[in-house]
Amino acid sequence: MKKTLKNRFSIKNMLLVCFCLMTAFAVNAQTKSISGVVRDVNGETIISASVLVKGTTIGTVTDFDGAYKLDVPADAKTLVFSYIGMRTEEMPITGSVINVTLKEDAQVIEEVVVTGYGTTNKRDLVTAVASVSADQLKDLPVASASEALQGKLAGVSVTTTEGSPDADVKIRVRGGTSLTQSNDPLYIVDGFPVSSISDIAPSDIASMDVLKDAAATAIYGAQGANGVIIITTKDSDSDSDKMTFDVSYSGYVGWKKIAKKYDVMDVWDFTLMQYEYAYLKNITEKSAIRSDFNAYFDKLYHNTKYLEESQVETMPISEILTEFADPAQHPFIDWQDATFGRTGFNSNHSVSVSGGNKNGNFTLSYNRIDDKAIMEQSNYARNNLSLKAKFKPFKNFTLGFTARYTNTSVLGAGSNAIKDAGTATESRLRNAVVYAPVNLQMKGADSSGDDEDETFGSLYDPITTIRDNYKLKQDDKWTMNGYVSYKFAKHFTVKVEAGYDSRNIETNRYYGPTTYFARNTGRPGVAMGTAQVQVLDETESRLRNANTIEWKRKFNKTHQVSVLLGEETIIRKSETKTLYGFGYKGNYDMTRGEIFNYLGQASYSEIQNYIAPKDNQLSFFGRANYDYLGRYYITATFRADASTRFENQNQWGYFPSVAAAWRLSDESWMQGASDWLSNLKLRFSYGMAGNNNVDLGYLHADFLSQQMTYIDMGNGASNILVVGGSEKIAQNPNLKWETTITRDLGIDYGFFNERLTGAIDLYWNNTRDLIIKQTLPSRYNAQYQNIGSTENKGVEFSLKGVILDHKSKSLSYGLSVDGNIAYNRNKVIDLGNVTSLQAQTSCFGSSEYLTLAEFLVEEGQPIGNVYGYETDGYYTAADFQSYMPSTDAWGIGNDVPAYATEGFLSTKHMRPGAVKFKDQLTEDTDGDGVLDAGDGIIDEKDKVIIGNTVPVLTGGFNIAAQIGGNKWGRFDLSANFTFAWGNKILNLSNMEYTTLTEKSKMRNLASSVNFANRYSLFDKEGNYLPVALAAGQAFLYGDSYTTFSQALDQANVDKGANQASPIMSHYIVTDKHMEDGSFLRLQNLTIGYTLPKVWLDKAHIEQIRVFVQGTNLFCATKYSGLDPEVDTRSSKNPLTPGVDFSAYPKSRGINVGLNIQF
Repeated sequence: MKKTLKNRFSIKNMLLVCFCLMTAFAVNAQTKSISGVVRDVNGETIISASVLVKGTTIGTVTDFDGAYKLDVPADAKTLVFSYIGMRTEEMPITGSVINVTLKEDAQVIEEVVVTGYGTTNKRDLVTAVASVSADQLKDLPVASASEALQGKLAGVSVTTTEGSPDADVKIRVRGGTSLTQSNDPLYIVDGFPVSSISDIAPSDIASMDVLKDAAATAIYGAQGANGVIIITTKDSDSDSDKMTFDVSYSGYVGWKKIAKKYDVMDVWDFTLMQYEYAYLKNITEKSAIRSDFNAYFDKLYHNTKYLEESQVETMPISEILTEFADPAQHPFIDWQDATFGRTGFNSNHSVSVSGGNKNGNFTLSYNRIDDKAIMEQSNYARNNLSLKAKFKPFKNFTLGFTARYTNTSVLGAGSNAIKDAGTATESRLRNAVVYAPVNLQMKGADSSGDDEDETFGSLYDPITTIRDNYKLKQDDKWTMNGYVSYKFAKHFTVKVEAGYDSRNIETNRYYGPTTYFARNTGRPGVAMGTAQVQVLDETESRLRNANTIEWKRKFNKTHQVSVLLGEETIIRKSETKTLYGFGYKGNYDMTRGEIFNYLGQASYSEIQNYIAPKDNQLSFFGRANYDYLGRYYITATFRADASTRFENQNQWGYFPSVAAAWRLSDESWMQGASDWLSNLKLRFSYGMAGNNNVDLGYLHADFLSQQMTYIDMGNGASNILVVGGSEKIAQNPNLKWETTITRDLGIDYGFFNERLTGAIDLYWNNTRDLIIKQTLPSRYNAQYQNIGSTENKGVEFSLKGVILDHKSKSLSYGLSVDGNIAYNRNKVIDLGNVTSLQAQTSCFGSSEYLTLAEFLVEEGQPIGNVYGYETDGYYTAADFQSYMPSTDAWGIGNDVPAYATEGFLSTKHMRPGAVKFKDQLTEDTDGDGVLDAGDGIIDEKDKVIIGNTVPVLTGGFNIAAQIGGNKWGRFDLSANFTFAWGNKILNLSNMEYTTLTEKSKMRNLASSVNFANRYSLFDKEGNYLPVALAAGQAFLYGDSYTTFSQALDQANVDKGANQASPIMSHYIVTDKHMEDGSFLRLQNLTIGYTLPKVWLDKAHIEQIRVFVQGTNLFCATKYSGLDPEVDTRSSKNPLTPGVDFSAYPKSRGINVGLNIQF
């Protein structure tokens, strides 16, 4: 029995063993082993390349030597090899060893990004950097580098503040955190810091890189707190032994017209409005009504009908209105069209010559821009000449040199005189809107101004004042920068850079006798009303030297280390000289430009000189990078800056940063996703950067004077001696830099072999030690101190997709879309020993403006909050309970908020049609500690935050398409859109154009408040309805008043009134002037055609492309002003963004251009 069992067990075991062996053999027969090496076109092995069996998830990655080994199914037929930046290759399985060479993919070739004092591949970036390449610029005809950035990069906001050819362009990288200092980024062009990039020719640009987080900007220390924009210009980099030359031309001509105008009252509405104001102002003194009214209109009648003054005095108002309703007798004059209605013409021409071989190259370019703008007497011209050269006289030794000259000429005083030290009365746009819609010659050319000046807006028509206000600005800039680079001991590179730039700006101003400035400015022995001249000469220079040494080494093809050490010295100088000439008689036979050659003809002259204190900076910096397997990265930087802008004990600032990145997509456990996920990288950075962009003059003066004493030198000339001041600023030896701390968490992603790419960034910035002027309870008025802090938080998202991409000789086509969106919100954390600050736009004087400080800065609140009154419609007759015709006294109803009894909002201005303000909750009636009721009085306590002028979301998107073939050429199309959302605009232009005050009583208004729209106490014949409806009653109250009020209100309902009366005592900021500033703009649309190359070969022409472009083709917005992309007041004060006041209108245009390459 046992034997039998034993035999059975032995047989069973043997069968089991045989089965296992047969299974193993079967499995082995179903797989096979493949191995090989993956290299690039240079023979270098590729680490972490993906090897995948086609149609499966079976795969592996290459090792440190580029080798792989993979067991594949016996029936597998194809292996797929891929690596980011390389073309995917499919290889048939024909043996056990398969070696492959991957080539660069033109669509996803490694992009080199310029960082601080160096470059890196975009794939290896550890910090938040966004870029615009030459390919994105080549088919985009724009006039400046700033325009080329609009809508292209997440977190980079570019605002053209108005429509003039030389308009300020405000660039903000991740918002702004400083309250009182500049929030402009640092600009670097070919390694050299510059003050602006608006004069860089876009045709010269090879790439633009924007460094956004402190890990990227800390290498620039005290200059990089607001981001860094690095521009690299084109050069001719050739590896050929033979000398090659390239010649190219690109240019366009274009025409443009004003995109939008204000709709204003016609002659009849204007006339009735003037009569209404005169009547209501003098209602208890009937003779004064016609006196005020005739002060204006008798001159019109003298000019147009030559009536005697007695005839004007007795003419009934109804007859006057009937007469003014006839356009044949009194045609409407469109002053906006006369001022801004001309067809502008612009041209842009660029020529470039480049050449070289592997031992050296050069690029020489010239660019010329001419812009005859839409405004009368407004022209712009710019010349750019640039030379860039690089030579390699012997191995490992490189010499480089860049020289650039720019000349900019701007003719015209612009539309907004405030920005060039004029007054609101001189603002050309508002004069074109508010000037009487009929031609009035109020004064002779030799008369001085009087009180009527402000009343009329201008004593002379807008064209006269423009032609009598001459301004020519000549801006010359030289930049020269050179370097020597030497590579030694295989891994070391030393580089010495030196550069110098200088700038001279000469501004010539001529104020003719008709200008406000001439009529209201005099000097000893010189009467007001004579021509005056101002010549402003500004010079500045900068000398820079930077010395760096860098060590780079790769160990075992897995570890890559680089260390950079450097020193930089910058010396800046600036000087301003101003010459004034007063008392030109105006009888010289010379043009406006020639008068500056005869300054000695002035009756009185002054000279002012200002030499800025020394402004030097010494810096030491270093950076270390570590890269393991192209998968794990860490970077650390440190910079120490010493600046003479601060006292000795605070001159040094220290700015460290650290960043790390991890490429998850290269991990072996992610290879199953490699067929659709080509890149996934996680980034984190932390760092500090500084801001020393403070006013030298303020920081080094014992006190600052706002008054001047003139010392007569005996011949009409004078020097200026400052002997005292209205504001004394105390020195602060403890003043130091503002410091910004940034944190950034980012993800870079790519799908489907980089056909879909993008990035997501979250950031949180804090700025501390804010420089704020504090009031002092002493003999000094104030002192600049480091107090307070702000924070900036945001999210950025960018996406680019190559939707179609087909290339062949017969037909090629492509379609790509990219877009970006950024969310940013700032908040004031601390203001030191105060809880709030107020900021004003200074657009109006105190005598006409109730709200001198429109912006309120509070702890816990964002920058850009506007402080004013909320409106609640307007008073109707039903809001009152009595009326006394003899005194025109209106008795307010019970529980209806009333204006304060004193001040600007006095009860004398309360009548039906007046603006009704919201009575805010200021009282605690039940004692529970919660405000639950108003006090019934409208006063300063009722002012609240009525909106914020900083956009919540900004961004843009771009569409590019092309189709063509070798035989019939190529068509291309590109469209660029920009947008902003979530902000309000403080429309002070609208406030002025819809308000009639004592100061502005004889100006025209917007049609939105014409007779048909506004609540009026008059009928269209000019009859005062309250008197007519009172029917001789001396006092209306109770039922008699109810009947009276219903009839008055019904008269306004019948004509469709929906607006308050524009008549007020002063300009008052309310929520009616806060408008939605959101917009979506088609910035430009370009259609191009490239001729077939076979047509050009015989002429030795490489390419000819013709194109047509439309600019500012449409803007979708609810904003009632001329354009929602406006910011006329923040250039002088960062606390007053998003203000529209007399902004130069933007234009809509079409350009036709040509690109040629030889």
